[in-house]
Amino acid sequence: MFFIKYPVVALFVATTCFTTPLAAAPFAYISNQLDDSVSIIDSEIGKVVASVNVPGKPAGIAVAPAGDKVYVSTPEAKGFAVIDVKKRAVIAQIPVSEGALGITISPDGKHIFVADWYNNKVDVVDATSLTIIKTIPVGESPSGLVVSPDNHWLYVANRLSNSVSKINLKTLSVINTVQVGAHPFGLTIDSRGEKLYIANVQSDDVTVIESRRMLNLATIKVHALPYATALAMNDSRLLVTNQDDGSVSVIDTETLKEMAVLEVGNKPEGISTHPDDRHVYVANWFDNTVSIIDAKTLKVINTLKTGKGSRGFGQFFGK
Repeated sequence: MFFIKYPVVALFVATTCFTTPLAAAPFAYISNQLDDSVSIIDSEIGKVVASVNVPGKPAGIAVAPAGDKVYVSTPEAKGFAVIDVKKRAVIAQIPVSEGALGITISPDGKHIFVADWYNNKVDVVDATSLTIIKTIPVGESPSGLVVSPDNHWLYVANRLSNSVSKINLKTLSVINTVQVGAHPFGLTIDSRGEKLYIANVQSDDVTVIESRRMLNLATIKVHALPYATALAMNDSRLLVTNQDDGSVSVIDTETLKEMAVLEVGNKPEGISTHPDDRHVYVANWFDNTVSIIDAKTLKVINTLKTGKGSRGFGQFFGK
C-alpha cells in the first residue's frame, strides 16, 4: 500500500483527459446542502456549467436511467425534488417525510426509493405519478440504497441497527437482514449483482457481502469515518471516502487489500464513477469542491469548486 498526497487545487491536466469520445457528454449533479443548490458539472470540459436552486437542504442524489431527470432528497422540505435536466430547474417537489435522505431509482426507471431516516422505512414512489405506492419497514435510520442490476433486489444500509436489509422488488418486502460493521451508511453493488460493499462509519471499515445469500465475506479496514463507496475499472477497484481523514481508500477487490490512499478535499462524502468506468468524482463537504480521481493511475487529476456543503450522496452521474 502507498499513500499519495496531492494539493487540493485545480489541476487542468484533466481537460485533456476528458476529450476522448468515451468521456464525452455525461454530467455530474452534486447536491450542496448548505446553500440549497445542485451544481452541474460537464465532465467533457471539466467545469461546473450551472447551478440549480433546490430548497430543503438537498442531500441524496439519483439520476434517472434515461438521463432526463434528477431526483434529490430534501430533508428540510420533507421529501424530494425533481430536476428536469433540459430545463435545469426543479419541476416538482414531492412530500415524503422529514427523514428523507438516501434516494435511488430502479434500473428500469419505474420506481424511486427514498430512505426515511427518522421513521425506519423505505418509501416506494411511482416514477410516473410521483405518488407513494408502498412503505417498507426496515432497520433503524436507513441511509444508503442500491438496486441490483437485474432490478430484482433493493439493499438498504440501516445505520443505527448496524445492518443491511435485502428487499424483494416483486413483493416489496424484506426477505433478509444481516449485521455488518458499526453505523453502515453508503453502499454499492458490483456490475454482476454478486457483491455488496458497505462503508461502516463508526468501525472504520468496509463490509463485503455475497448478495445472493447475504453472507459476510470480509471486513476491510480503511481510515477515519468511511462514508460511501464506488467501483471502477471493471469492478477491480473499490474507492471509499474517509470523512475525517480527508482521503479516499482504494481497495483491490480481488485481494481485498487497501492498495492506495489518495488525499482529496476536507470531509469527503459522496462518491460516484463516471460512465467511462475510470474517473471517479468525490464531493468534499468542508472544501465545497469535487475531486476527480483517475482510478487507473491512482492520481487526483482535478479539483472543481462547487457549492457550500457539497454532499453528493448517491449515484450522481447522468447522460
